[in-house]
Amino acid sequence: SNSEETYGGVYGLQFNLAGEIVDYKTLLSNTKRNCGGGLTPHNTWISCEEVKQGQCWQVSADPNSSNYLHAQKTMIGGSRGGRFESVATDSRIKQSPVYFVTEDSTFGAMRRFQANSTGWHSLHAGGDTSYLRIIDDKFFEWTKNLSAARKSAYAHYQNSEGISFNDGTLYFTTKSTQKLFVLDLESSTYKLETTGLDFQGKGSFNAMPDQVINGDKRFLYFTESGGKTPGVYVRDIHTGKYMTIFEAGDERYLKDETVGIAFSPGRHRMYAGYQIKGVLFEFRRTDNLPFP
Repeated sequence: SNSEETYGGVYGLQFNLAGEIVDYKTLLSNTKRNCGGGLTPHNTWISCEEVKQGQCWQVSADPNSSNYLHAQKTMIGGSRGGRFESVATDSRIKQSPVYFVTEDSTFGAMRRFQANSTGWHSLHAGGDTSYLRIIDDKFFEWTKNLSAARKSAYAHYQNSEGISFNDGTLYFTTKSTQKLFVLDLESSTYKLETTGLDFQGKGSFNAMPDQVINGDKRFLYFTESGGKTPGVYVRDIHTGKYMTIFEAGDERYLKDETVGIAFSPGRHRMYAGYQIKGVLFEFRRTDNLPFP
């Protein structure tokens, strides 16, 4: 998990096959306000610093890896860095994966880094960087013009947060406007919706959307920042409807922020926590089926 505190860092809980915690390690230190991040196709973690001139770091949580406990700054942040938030990867071209990174700033242009290779070294060797520019209410493009992309971010997608990729579609949230952008990477078109507006069942997803995590196939999982009952919600990719996974049950978590959605390897356990209270929960389905 990331530590979104002044002294930052990334920390790992190690579980045995019974789901019991057996170890705890510091995986990255000497960084600041580590936020969001995301998984890579080669099963490592990218952790993003949400500070001025912050960077994105690659971390291995695998004790059998030669890179374990040897985190390394990636090329994603470039020489100037930024207030980076979250990462998603399009690995359809396995030898040249594409990493998308959001930036939590009013002028925070989303960046697209296409690596020239695969594996750990792909994030530390050559690659090509471009930025998201919204053209109109239907089309977008990737541009080399950072200034134009920053103007576009200010006009259309300030303070972008969570991001996820699924089957040619890129999803990302904007916290302050409570929007979900749905980008079709093949046609360079997009759709825009208010998160939680089309809701099904009990609960309400009416505070600010934060992280967005891709489920197994059908669902997107969202964390929530603020509100009376911050929780975790899902969106059905096929119907666009939102549903509640869980919500805060008392005032202890008033205006808190849900964080850290993760699943066990078989997806029979889901983990999520509250950032301000520093509480981590484990969830299981009553039917013992995996989380979709």
